[in-house]
Amino acid sequence: MNRAAFCLIALLLLADSAVSVGAEFASHAPTRPLPAASDRTRDEGPGKFVDAAKGDDAAAGTETAPWKTLQHAVRQLKPGDTLYLRGGRYYEHVIVELQGTAAQPITIRSYPNELATIDGGLREFFESPAMAWETVEGGAKGEYQSSKKYSGLTTRAETTNVLGHFGDSLLPLQGYRLLGDLRSENSFWNVDNKVGSESFVYCGPGLWFNRETERIHCRLAHTQLKGLGEDNYTGETDPRKLPLIVAAGWDHAPLTLKDCQHVNLLDLSLCGSVKGALEIEHCQAVQLNGVFAFGGNETIRVGETQGLQLRDCAVRGNAASWMFRGSLKYRALESRLFSANRWQPTGNDNRGIWFEHCEFTDSVDGIFLGNVETWVFQRNLVDNISDDGLFLTSGTAFDGSVVGGYSLVDQNRFSRILTTFAFGVGHGRQKVLPENKQQTGGAITIRNNVFDFRRPVHYRWPNGPDDKQELDSYGRFASDHGSPTWEPIEVENNTIIAGDPPRYDYLTDGLGRAVTGGTKRRVVNNIVCQLRGVVGSTLPDVGANYEASHNLAWSLTDGDKLAAAFEKYRKSPAFAKTSWTTGDLYADPQFVSFSADWREIADVRLRADSPAAESGWMMHLHAAPQEKGAKDFMAGKPYRGALPPNEAAWPVGVRGRFNVVGETLAVKDWLPISAPKTSSAAKPEGVDKQPRVKLALVIQGYPAFDAPLLEYALRKQGTRVTGIEKTWVSPAEFKKYDLIAFDGSLTRAKITPAAFSQDDLKIIEAYVREGGVLLLMRDRLDLFAAPEAKAWLGEQMRLVKNAKATEYEVLQPKHPWVAHLDSEVAPALLTATNNVPLSAEAGERLIGSGQTQSLLHRQTIGKGAIIYVGLSPAAALPSGRAKETVEREAEYESQYKILAAISKEPLAQ
Repeated sequence: MNRAAFCLIALLLLADSAVSVGAEFASHAPTRPLPAASDRTRDEGPGKFVDAAKGDDAAAGTETAPWKTLQHAVRQLKPGDTLYLRGGRYYEHVIVELQGTAAQPITIRSYPNELATIDGGLREFFESPAMAWETVEGGAKGEYQSSKKYSGLTTRAETTNVLGHFGDSLLPLQGYRLLGDLRSENSFWNVDNKVGSESFVYCGPGLWFNRETERIHCRLAHTQLKGLGEDNYTGETDPRKLPLIVAAGWDHAPLTLKDCQHVNLLDLSLCGSVKGALEIEHCQAVQLNGVFAFGGNETIRVGETQGLQLRDCAVRGNAASWMFRGSLKYRALESRLFSANRWQPTGNDNRGIWFEHCEFTDSVDGIFLGNVETWVFQRNLVDNISDDGLFLTSGTAFDGSVVGGYSLVDQNRFSRILTTFAFGVGHGRQKVLPENKQQTGGAITIRNNVFDFRRPVHYRWPNGPDDKQELDSYGRFASDHGSPTWEPIEVENNTIIAGDPPRYDYLTDGLGRAVTGGTKRRVVNNIVCQLRGVVGSTLPDVGANYEASHNLAWSLTDGDKLAAAFEKYRKSPAFAKTSWTTGDLYADPQFVSFSADWREIADVRLRADSPAAESGWMMHLHAAPQEKGAKDFMAGKPYRGALPPNEAAWPVGVRGRFNVVGETLAVKDWLPISAPKTSSAAKPEGVDKQPRVKLALVIQGYPAFDAPLLEYALRKQGTRVTGIEKTWVSPAEFKKYDLIAFDGSLTRAKITPAAFSQDDLKIIEAYVREGGVLLLMRDRLDLFAAPEAKAWLGEQMRLVKNAKATEYEVLQPKHPWVAHLDSEVAPALLTATNNVPLSAEAGERLIGSGQTQSLLHRQTIGKGAIIYVGLSPAAALPSGRAKETVEREAEYESQYKILAAISKEPLAQ
């Protein structure tokens, strides 16, 4: 889909945006359709109303007497209510904590035929830009700064602290990390260090926050790279003459859903945040329908949520048409569009996410789903991602389990993505299994998708005027970071238009690579059309759990050489043992129409005389979600590729305004507005049950290696965990939690205060006597360093002085915290050199030495307890340079189980 097509749709959708239909854009013509009002009819049931322009929070919330602020309005809602937002901008950071029911959901939506935008930015830059900016003395040409200071923001050193968008076109501004880049006249990627501050490069119109003066700087100078052509910025350079959406600080998202159940968001636009446009935490059965979300470090972030549906939503990142991967990843933020994945599973991971008819565009990274269990990605558009498109690795959790996978990628369009399916461990791990295998998540089925890699990715940035100016980096099907084991994948009936041939792979990048370490792959009935060179002919080693057959390969430049490329393999002993490539064809697929030029539509439907039309392999079909009335494309004779002959190309994106081959559809052909719906794949069991949730606070100093393990163990027990890093928490706050844990030195973390005062002791003793649990990890007796505190703790536990032992033993082998330890794994724990015991005559000593030393200790005080853990399970975690073995895994898990048992028992009261 070319720029003209996008602009046409954008103009059709501008009725309720910041500029009127037919207006010229002061910045740059939009490259994506803009948010627009929806004519969705009003809901049945009670209606409440909010109007940022005319409302009053003291009013009744009726249509004639609406409330003014969204935050006030959402606090008044009850199950079955619908809150209508009248058109306009709501400059708020709204936290929604609502519980509807399956029969009576709560809905928050725009009023029919009006568009409501929740903007977390600074309104003066949008509403009165002429007064918001002033010139900078001694700055670069065209540099401005905010007319006032912005104090009290949560900012971070050496990173981006301000992001924004043009108010008319919604194209993103560069969030500069370095002032030198903002002021640079150099437009080429010739910096000495990717992230260094010795040399600089101008990355396009953008913003920078001066933490010393507390002012926001802006420069909208043009970009002039020959290879970008019309994608260069050539618009207005004076920020006083056009509206900007500007957000500063890492404080809040415009909209946060927290502890919500059965809540629907409809037809809203979200923007104005460095952190992200939408955060969803600890929620169940939430639906987004017609939501447009823009920018932020993670445009949408989801955590500990079950049952989330997105339909007809557009998720836009921070990449404008003149930006490169380097300008974003290294000189700004390596942002994601949708993040439901952390390197380590959390203990209460996301489950049941359904994406349908959505658009994910314009970012460094795309959709991270590795640790999500059961998700469906269907009929979406993913375009312009300069790094990882869908990240799929499921990491091993701290308890040795794995979540993630059992997922479907079906009938989507992927284009202009550096690595469409990406794998990597990052800061997580994959457990070593017997027979030298790595642990993976559930299987992922990828089928009936179109991958169009004709248009270059903004990856290779010219390094000077003498360098090649044309962009020549092209996307690929799959690859990885750090050679992890890939998840089990079934790749069936896809059409892939590839740019450059792979170095070592079957047909194209990702179809035959990394089939080791216990994974499996099935590659059947696909079409790979290579634009240049010969397709790959390297297959996995014999013995791999692999299957490849009935694929069709073609090359526009070397089609006559394909058969010969596989001839050697067909004559090898490997082929006799595997039968891989059986049924493969090397022939022109005879598409309906095709051009190597990305500006032209490649209609990859099959003509009736195509060699792929009725020559596929009839496979076992998995149950797949289908739209009402949709056909089962494989019900007839088997074919190769994504689209069967004699069938229309199915719609993708918001309301199906494009089709899977990239054509822009007329408005009359768009899908009707859809209502929120219930899907069995996305509805968790027991979603209406609300048991009492235990609360824990984990306070981290430095280093705090065991804190993530403890947090995971607590979440596995259903405990709600709040983690605080390098910040003092007053003991007066302890009463809010069932458990308080400390890990890491507060002194080394430069936290003030770093120990309990005499006044704190009274609060702590009352907290524990009333049933609270104080959990101290290694060396955290230093919290009681003050003389009064040391005396109090000594009295409670009868502490004595004793030399550190070199060996310890399990003193109460039947105790549930240590009953799992056996003679094979206990020695590594009992002789670890980093163990830090305490010496006490009172309380329970579970692991210790002599008469007083204790590595694992519990002191009951009233209804609660103080627990001391003098060992470090994190030190035994198999990772790093040491070879990971099954034996090391067993040693580690034996120590983790101690934390798991501790996390369970004190909170079971």
